[in-house]
Amino acid sequence: MSDCPNLRHRSIYSVLKARISSVFSKIPYWFARDVIIPFLVTRLALLLVARLGFSLIPLPIAFPSAWEIGVDGNRHAAVNHVSATTHPWINTLSRWDAGWYVEIARDCYHYEPAMPSNAAFFPLYPLLIRATHALLFLPNNDYWWLLSGIVVSNIALLVALGYFRSLLAIDVDQKTVSRAIIYLLIFPTTFFFSSVYSESLFLALTVAAFYYGRRNRWLTACILTALATLTRSQGIVVLLPLLIEYLAQRTFRLQQTSWNATAFALVPAALFAFVLFLKLTFGSWTIMFDIQNAWGRHLMWPWHPMAWLVRHAPPLSAEHHDKLDFCFLLLLPVAGIFGIRQLRLSYSFYLWTAALFFSCWGIYGSIPRFDLVIFPLFLVFALIGIRSRTFHLGYCILCSMLAALFMVMHSQWNWVA
Repeated sequence: MSDCPNLRHRSIYSVLKARISSVFSKIPYWFARDVIIPFLVTRLALLLVARLGFSLIPLPIAFPSAWEIGVDGNRHAAVNHVSATTHPWINTLSRWDAGWYVEIARDCYHYEPAMPSNAAFFPLYPLLIRATHALLFLPNNDYWWLLSGIVVSNIALLVALGYFRSLLAIDVDQKTVSRAIIYLLIFPTTFFFSSVYSESLFLALTVAAFYYGRRNRWLTACILTALATLTRSQGIVVLLPLLIEYLAQRTFRLQQTSWNATAFALVPAALFAFVLFLKLTFGSWTIMFDIQNAWGRHLMWPWHPMAWLVRHAPPLSAEHHDKLDFCFLLLLPVAGIFGIRQLRLSYSFYLWTAALFFSCWGIYGSIPRFDLVIFPLFLVFALIGIRSRTFHLGYCILCSMLAALFMVMHSQWNWVA
């Protein structure tokens, strides 16, 4: 009789093993090869680097309002150095803007004039965090809210990689596709994809929008772009390249357009809906710009910040990255020049419009992170890397080193992007 429980447990184990094997057997081979394996390898490497950084390279905290999740699962002020032992994995991926997103997900929006506030952040990503937290019936403390954000980000990254692979496969061979995915996943700021940030969701929506646009499913493409606009302000930048793609498929003949062109109105409509929400909630049409002023961002002609950089930017240091940030901005127009002959017209327009948009906000501080979601950039890198082994090795070595450095800095509350 004593063997019966063991037999029962073995039977349950066998059933679970069979079901898990059945699920994995349904995963397409290309998805495992091009998406899951690179995803797991790069994410685990980043976590390992951050963990080693806590132990071997403890950095002084460079942000006066730094916080971390304590033993009780709630946020507490972090002083001098971050803890290397208290919830290290969650804390590693929960820095800077993570607090704003969780605040929106849990408590909705608030606004104080002339002060940084969470009304600067767009709603879709925190809404998904809230939905995940509610669906899983998770406890109401900061640990579980941040875990919900990490889950949303990494699922979105897997979706983004799947669509990225499918989109590129329309035009280029398997080797180029695989290389573009690797280049994306080892880019110096790649850790933002797995952190409590909206980059992975934005990438998933924009790449999927281009994929469905290439398949002539324009209503779906425009709905996804509208959702991207509710994820980040950059979403509006996608409108022009998508419109170029729509017209290019019709050889730029207006008489060949049809009713589905009206779907493009969904994109500015989504942005207007969010602006209207802020107006009704806080009483101002310009609140989106007012909040950016609190962070030193305001619209200007692109040559003004360039002139300041030339005349006044301090030398590169742990506190001042202006010249390095500008180098990341230059990647976009340089890739745009290369892409004039190598890329589809819509992809080239995406590179140029993104570069212009990022140049007009007065500071370059977050551009290394903003570059992450401009997917044609990585197609350009892949096309060059296929032709030049020197470029391939240089890119992999340099980006891996910078990704490790930035991961250590970011995980210990030092500003990266």
